[in-house]
Amino acid sequence: MFVKECSLGIDIGGTKIAAGLVDRSGHVLKQQTYSTPKESKDRILDVLRETVITFSNLAKEAGYNINGVGIGTAGQVNYDIGRIISGTSNITDWNNIPIIDYLKQYTSLPIYLDNDANTFAIAEYVFGEARGTDNLIGLTLGTGVGGGVISQGDLIRGEWGGAGELGHMTVNMNGPDCNCGSKGCIEVYASGTGIANRMKERLENLESTDLTEELKVYQGNRNQLTSKEVFSWYEAEMPVAKETINLAILALSYGIVNMIHTFNPSVIVLGGGLVREREWIATTIQEHIQHKGMSSLIGTVDIRLSKLGYDAGLIGASSQVWFQK
Repeated sequence: MFVKECSLGIDIGGTKIAAGLVDRSGHVLKQQTYSTPKESKDRILDVLRETVITFSNLAKEAGYNINGVGIGTAGQVNYDIGRIISGTSNITDWNNIPIIDYLKQYTSLPIYLDNDANTFAIAEYVFGEARGTDNLIGLTLGTGVGGGVISQGDLIRGEWGGAGELGHMTVNMNGPDCNCGSKGCIEVYASGTGIANRMKERLENLESTDLTEELKVYQGNRNQLTSKEVFSWYEAEMPVAKETINLAILALSYGIVNMIHTFNPSVIVLGGGLVREREWIATTIQEHIQHKGMSSLIGTVDIRLSKLGYDAGLIGASSQVWFQK
């Protein structure tokens, strides 16, 4: 009897936890989504336990063989011991949590835990736009900006797993404060939160005569403004929105030049909700970087948009199982 090999991927986000069985080709075989509990970290761990048990049973019923469990999560992860060191404000008390030790009580399968930007880079290397190269950078652009670097086929993790915080690379030392404690990071310009905040600053400084009726609504209630509105206005050729998005792309372009100088990749893959289905962002950055930095390094790099879609986080988490050497 033929038994299909697969891995169990679990992607932990601020609003949802996506879990699924993924085969060696990156195809999602079975999938479920759960709301991320807000009560406590213990409730999140309960969901993870139930997920492992549920999918182990589903795999057995379907005749699948699970080779391992891969978990991706926001925050800083000590990869060697499988512990979340510092989480995210979007997930309740998501700090200093020994996820792997906890789950080992409920499964004998090998378990891998990493930062979700690292798992994105792995997914692009194993299944996605960076197949065929051993030197790549994965950038996730959403609420924040995450990064993962694979050099000579190995993921760069640093001393304990905290390497690759590329969104916190400073591109303007006199820029706005970043929540990491630095100033002018890529994230304060090119993340969803950063784009919204820069647009709010512009609205605050605009004269009433320069405001459309739509902008007046948001000027009076700026907390309701998100990057979604800013992109919509950009596409409608609204000058103040074009300035904001152009600044985001310029900051990201300079950051990418710094990354190229540091890591000498051949491919940089952009993913995340901010760039999904916006191929023009990759094209624009590709054009920008050709006129900046060392031509011997810059000229050999392709900027590509991820094609993994809405399942990128799940596929990325699961791909850790196949990435082990």
